[in-house]
Parts: sequence; structure tokens; C-alpha cells
Amino acid sequence: MKTFDVVIAGGGLAGLGLARQLQMSSPELSIAVIEKQQFPRPRAIAKVGESTVEIGSHYLAKHLGLADHLQQEHLKKFGIRMFFGEAAPDFAQQDELGASQTFGIPTYQIDRGDIENHLAEQLQAQGVTIIESAQVSTLDTTGATKIINLNTVNGPQSLRAKWFVDAAGRASLLKNHLSLATQNAHKSNAIWFRIDRRIELDDWTSNPDWQARCTPRHKRWLSTNHLVGPGYWVWIIPLASGVTSIGIVMDDIAFNSSNITNQQSALLWLHQNQKRCAEAIGNARFMDFVILPDYSYDCKQMFSDQGWAITGEAGMFADPFYSPGTDFIAIGNGFISELIRTQMRGEDIRFKALLSEKLFKSIYSNTLSLYQGQYGGFGDRVMMGLKLLWDYSYYWGVLSLLYFGDVLVNLDSIRSLSPALQSAQILNQQVQELFRKRALQRLVLANRGVFMDQYQIPCLQYFNKVLMQLHAPNHGSINIATQLQENMAIITQVAAAVTNMLSTSPTTTISDSERDILGDYRLKILS
Repeated sequence: MKTFDVVIAGGGLAGLGLARQLQMSSPELSIAVIEKQQFPRPRAIAKVGESTVEIGSHYLAKHLGLADHLQQEHLKKFGIRMFFGEAAPDFAQQDELGASQTFGIPTYQIDRGDIENHLAEQLQAQGVTIIESAQVSTLDTTGATKIINLNTVNGPQSLRAKWFVDAAGRASLLKNHLSLATQNAHKSNAIWFRIDRRIELDDWTSNPDWQARCTPRHKRWLSTNHLVGPGYWVWIIPLASGVTSIGIVMDDIAFNSSNITNQQSALLWLHQNQKRCAEAIGNARFMDFVILPDYSYDCKQMFSDQGWAITGEAGMFADPFYSPGTDFIAIGNGFISELIRTQMRGEDIRFKALLSEKLFKSIYSNTLSLYQGQYGGFGDRVMMGLKLLWDYSYYWGVLSLLYFGDVLVNLDSIRSLSPALQSAQILNQQVQELFRKRALQRLVLANRGVFMDQYQIPCLQYFNKVLMQLHAPNHGSINIATQLQENMAIITQVAAAVTNMLSTSPTTTISDSERDILGDYRLKILS
């Protein structure tokens, strides 16, 4: 029976990422990763989670040392982009929400097969044991030493470990073993597939004014593009391998009326609701097809002071909108790494485990509020133009600031910031409730050909500039407490403006203070 400090079940991004993070920070640890498949994986592996946003990208680049790999092997993402309204004769006539050029922090459309192969190679070269074609048959997590029994191609094996971490995705080994499964109040559904063809939205119109909205080096097809309507959104994500990932995400009202059960009915629905997407798919080969009803779920506990933890989709999953999956891997793996390192130093981790759990659950709950009850408004240009403004401001100004500033796992820092963070959370809940009320109307506004350019919003540029300073190597010192206070002053003004623009009688006059943080965005929203 082989003995390790840490055994991780699951050789996907969550498990390999945790192994890499531990190996980089504590090379003295003995680590084993159990994976049911074999390496190398196919390039376009059948996994959801190809798009990254700022926290996830920062984690991959800085904490896992993958900056060069991301730049050389994956597509640099051109932000999030949305197209509204009924299909117009010319695609340029549909309302568009996005940026005319990229903000500072690089984000990526990642090919999961490539990145997981690269991580596996790195880990094996550094002495991490990867046990392929293996599945956990039984677990004993009750004692100080965990016993993990495996079925492998070479027969049964048994491992001993001080720590066992479940990163095996929706198989949810530990959650099932310890009866930790629980539901949440968010109900939504997804249909997901990949095709062997690149879809380039830039070719959907030849209108020169539309083409000139974005700088020449920025191509819309590199965005995570969203085609939206009441109760649904369709994602189009390109991969470096030439494959395109497509998803149809719906609330229960839209899903129950869609009658989607297979590839043919999915294409039929697209022909009826997003014809240009269906035509772009054409006769492309479907590489896979998955229907995930009621995909959002929770977990009673993620971290334990008894030597076990859960990360990634093995524990919780909120929603694919905004692509938060890699963010939650980054945050969860950060807490787990800190707990393991602290205990290995011989320190008591009981309080740290409790606080980590509380903070992670708070982040999850706050993120879930972005989606719950809001899908009805996804076809509403006004609501979504304001929603992305608010959600970006909160994400960059609060959560990303904490993560980039390396304070989430610092108990003293988090405790001192707790009053400000509680105020921020209350404000977010108030604004999300306004969006929920608006979403009940399930509005679809007439096309105006409006371009809501997020790059022209001063506060978004400011928040990103701060993150760029923290993202840069050998960055100067930024006092996170002071910066959070400054950010919250801006975010409070954003909340007031959003509240007014969502009201039944919004003002069209822009005050000097609003212009400083939002520019003339109000005129775009209310046009």
C-alpha cells in the first residue's frame, strides 16, 4: 500500500490545478492524482468550461505558472458579447452589448484537452504520481489516515493519505460518500454540444459601420458570444483546435416549451429562434451532445479539518453565465492549499477551515444571486446592459480585488475587511432584486442597432487598471483595505445610477459625478 501526503481524485482542471499549486508552493509534499481516463487526452475533450474570466485566468497564469502556455496554445478572449432583439434583415441592426477593445487582464478560450495534457506532463516531470485508468471503489475518510481503494487496469490498488481531495466532477465521490448533497433555489437547464467547424460572427454582416465598432485587431468571434432572448441564451465559444462549443441555456419556462431532446430538435429550435446560428452550424459534424436539466447544485460542506476537501464541480455548480467555473476552482483550490500547508506545518486548522468554508459559501451564494430568477430578462437590452455594468463593477471592484490581492486566504485581512464586505453583499442583493423584478416582464425590445460599448465606461477601466497593477510581476504595493473603500464608493454610485435607470421614470440628464464614472452610458441604455 503506497502512502502519500495528498491524494486527489480527478485529473481534470480542478484536480491537476490543485496538484500543481501544491507542488509549486510545497515541493516536499508527496502527491498522487487518480484519473479514470488516460493521458494524453484528445485536444477537443468533451468538457464544459472552455471560457475563462479574470480570476480564473489570473489563477492559471500566476498560481499555476501557465502564462506562456495560455498565450501560445489557446485563444485570447475578446470579452463577453451579447446580441439582442428579433432577427433583423441585417445582423448589424441588432442591438449589441460588448467592448470595442479588450480591457487589460488577458482572458482565454481554453482547449481543456491541451491544458490538462500540459499540466499532467508538468506534474509527472516534477515527481507527482498520476494513476491513470483508475476509479475509486471504496473510501475510508474517518481516521487520520485516509484509505482509498482503487480499481485499475492492473488490478486493485490501495492508497493511504493524510489528505484526500475530491476533484472528480459530477461523480461527486465525497459528497455522495458523506451525504453532503443539497439543492439550491436556482433552476435552469442546458443543452451543450461541439461542432467541427469555426463560427465567425464577424462574417454575419458586411456593414462597414458595424465592422468599425471594434478596432481592427479585435475580432468578435474571439468573444464568448451570446445570442439572447426571454428566458434563454446561446453561447458560441471558439477553440484553438478549430472546434466551436455551442450551448443553449434556458430557464424552466423556455426549456419546457423548447421540446429539445436530441441534436435534430436542438437545430430545429435554433432555426426558429436564432436562425443565423443554425445556418452557421449547417451540416457540421456534432462531436458530442449533452442535455443537463436542473444543472445548478450545492454542497453542505467543502472543507474539513479532518483531512478531506472537495473542489470544482464535485461540490458546487452555480451557472455557466459569466463562465465562473474556473474562478471557483481557483478560489476553492486556494483555500484547500492553505489548509493543507497549514496542517502540514503542525498548526491547528479548525478555525481556518470554518472561516474558509464560511467565506467560500458566501462567495457562492453571492454569485448565485446573479442568476436566480433573472433569465426572463436576458432578452431585455436595458436590463442586461445595466446588469453587466453592475455585475462587472462588483466582480472587478470587490471579488477580483480580494483574489488578485491574495487576501482571501489571509485570516487577519479578511476579518478586518468583513464589515465592508458585508455592506457590499447587502448592496449587491438589493440590486439583484431589482433585476429579478424586471426579469418577470420577459421583455424583448425593438431593435435600434444600439452598441453599448463597455470599454467607454470609466469605472470599468479604472477597476481593471487596479487589477492590472496587481496582476503584473513585481507589482507595487496596493493597500487592499484602502482600495476596497475607494472601489465601494464608486460601486455605490453605480448602484444608484442603475436603480434610477431601472425605474419607471429614469432621468435622461447626466450629472457630472455620474459622467465621471459612467460616461454617457445612460444615453446608450435609454436610447
